[in-house]
Amino acid sequence: MRFERILLVLSLGLAGLVAGCETAAPYATCPLDKEVTDKGICKGTAGSTSCVVRKHPQCELAICLSYYGTEAVCSQPCSSDAQCPDENGSKSECWTFAPADASTGKAAERYCVPPSRKALMTN
Repeated sequence: MRFERILLVLSLGLAGLVAGCETAAPYATCPLDKEVTDKGICKGTAGSTSCVVRKHPQCELAICLSYYGTEAVCSQPCSSDAQCPDENGSKSECWTFAPADASTGKAAERYCVPPSRKALMTN
């Protein structure tokens, strides 16, 4: 009987934790630090560097993206614009971070970029 009560309390506690979890909105900000850029997953020149972190703990789909020096946001892989979630009613774009490499058989790396990040590039 005592074991059943303990199991019930644990089950209710776990259910409460799961119900209380929130998922981050698409394109929530995510921090990138110097260690990321030192690992060589960035490209470009100072001030216009683009970086992708593929296992970021704060992003729902584990992708954190900085687009040409803009503040980093959570993103997701894509193969077309249609796969990218809108941002405040505006359409996002599927951007090629790294092109395919036929010599190594590596597929292109493409990620969703929200319009707010692209707009910063034109200002």
